[in-house]
Amino acid sequence: MKSLLIAAGCMFLSATAVKAQDKCLREFRNKYKGSAEVHTVSLGKFALKLGSLCLSFDNEDVDAKVMGHALKGIQKVKVYTISNTKGGTVSYDDIADLKSNLQRNENFDLLMEARENGSRVHILNKGKDDELGNVVMLVQEENEFVIVNLHTTLKIADINHLIRQFASN
Repeated sequence: MKSLLIAAGCMFLSATAVKAQDKCLREFRNKYKGSAEVHTVSLGKFALKLGSLCLSFDNEDVDAKVMGHALKGIQKVKVYTISNTKGGTVSYDDIADLKSNLQRNENFDLLMEARENGSRVHILNKGKDDELGNVVMLVQEENEFVIVNLHTTLKIADINHLIRQFASN
């Protein structure tokens, strides 16, 4: 009975941690809801498994096989887009605040930052050991801001295999 209670408590705490991360991203999205065009797209495990299954039918395309294998490790994808056709965009300060909140409050680590021609990409990760875990990508362009939130069971080796496959083409 003790082990059942401990297991139930651990599951509750892990679900609470994921909800807190989603709440942080939802609050950021809601901040711009009245002043910009805001959309959210969410794909669950079933849709991703179906996509993986469709990619596995093509036995000749090695890229499709590798991508299908990677899709099996993704549990959930949520994409938030904030676009403003009037020329305004999400401020750099707000993005910096979101990034620091994810790092400070949600214990995300910064994996990568890139800039090119006014576009900025920040990739943050919250995983254990060699598992990728939860990944948040913040992509800012001139008139659009995109947040991609991935819940995965992918290992770093899976990502390296995917990179090597696409680099070889």
